[in-house]
Amino acid sequence: MSILFIQNWDIIHGKDNEYKSFINDRYIPELAELGLIAVGGYYVEVGFGPRIIGVFSAESHDVLSNVLADKRFKNLLIDLKSIIYNYRASVLEPTGAIKRRGYTIQKGVWKFNQYYDILPGMKKAYADFVINEHLPTMQKIDYVEVTGGWNVVLGGVSEIIAEFTFKDPVDIGRLLLNEDFRRITTKLKNEFVTNYMSRILRTTERFDEPRWFRL
Repeated sequence: MSILFIQNWDIIHGKDNEYKSFINDRYIPELAELGLIAVGGYYVEVGFGPRIIGVFSAESHDVLSNVLADKRFKNLLIDLKSIIYNYRASVLEPTGAIKRRGYTIQKGVWKFNQYYDILPGMKKAYADFVINEHLPTMQKIDYVEVTGGWNVVLGGVSEIIAEFTFKDPVDIGRLLLNEDFRRITTKLKNEFVTNYMSRILRTTERFDEPRWFRL
């Protein structure tokens, strides 16, 4: 089971070159040595900020806890914060509705993510809706991949994140106009959840190149 550690930030104006060098030469390699593997870099095209999102995977909550308590991580974070602002962090674990072995790098894709809280007393009804109606409907739409459902266990702006992946950003527009998607999203918002928000993300440059976080 992949545990995701999500970091969000904006780059301080004028610090771009220093930021790129730090991320490529120190931040990603040293986090990997500690046990956090970089599995995604995204830029928020539409929706709330901060604008840069780094996604790191840990094998377990224990591994993540040990990394966050490590002095080397704390020193890295101090150095990072000298070149960025609006820093946020959150910890995600799979909801269990979508079966996958682990969270892997996806290159050249776009994301449409939904963020929301489940209404009090509606957790079971919400779960039934997701399993029996929401997921089957989404899985029938051939240009979207249902990538993940996540419980936000620490930090973040919402309790749940639903993650959808697209090869072409045009298909996000198609989804937003799709009658089945609009129907189940309206039902989701009216009956089961509150504080609903969404974002459109694009991947940053190729992850196998040094410029992993470059915009």
